[in-house]
Amino acid sequence: MKVPITTTNDDQEVALEKLRKREIAALCFVSGKPAPIFRGLDVNDGLHFLAIPLDPAVTATYLPTRLTAADYPALVPSDQPVDTVAVGAVLAAANLQAGSQRYSNLVNFVEAFFAGFQTLLEPGHHPKWREVNIAADLPGWRRFPPAEQWLQRNVQVAATPLPQDLQAIFSRFIDERQKATGGLLLTQEQKDELFRQFQLWQGGQRR
Repeated sequence: MKVPITTTNDDQEVALEKLRKREIAALCFVSGKPAPIFRGLDVNDGLHFLAIPLDPAVTATYLPTRLTAADYPALVPSDQPVDTVAVGAVLAAANLQAGSQRYSNLVNFVEAFFAGFQTLLEPGHHPKWREVNIAADLPGWRRFPPAEQWLQRNVQVAATPLPQDLQAIFSRFIDERQKATGGLLLTQEQKDELFRQFQLWQGGQRR
C-alpha cells in the first residue's frame, strides 16, 4: 500500500495496550473474525478499524472482505462496514516416515479431527469453521495419505461447507468483488443465477 512504517512485533495483548497508550500508531492482526482480542473493545476506547483500499495491487494477492456490526457490534456501526482483506489458511503436516511414532500420532489426529469435524459446524463454535473445506485441493501439494484415504471412505461427511453457507459466502464475495472493481452491484436474482452456473461448473469439475 506504499505507506512508510516502522515495524515492531509484540504479543497481541501487549500490542493492544501499546495502541491504547498511543505508543504505536496502529496494529495489524491476522485472525478469523470475530477475533476475541477485539470483542471487548468499544468506541469509547478511542480505537477503530481502518479500511484497506481495494485497489488492483491488493486484490491481486488478497480476497476482499468486510468487518461488520455482526462481527464487532461495539466497534462497527450497522450501516458502515469496514473494507478489509482476507487470506486463506491451510493445515500442513510434516513429511514423516510411515511407521514411526510421530506418523502414528498424526494418523490418530486425522481420524479424530476428520471424524469430529461436523461437530465444529454446530452453534457454539467459531463461525469460521463453516467456511472450511477439508476436502479442498492445494495446487502443488500432496495430501497426507491417511487423510486422502479417510476422505475417499467418507465423501459425504467431507462435503462442507453446507450449501446454504456456500451460497452466502459466494454472494458476499460477488458483492465485495464488484465493489473492489467499481462495478455495479448485482441483484439477488443475478447472484442466484451466477451461483447456479457456479454449481454446474463445480459439478463438471468433479466428473
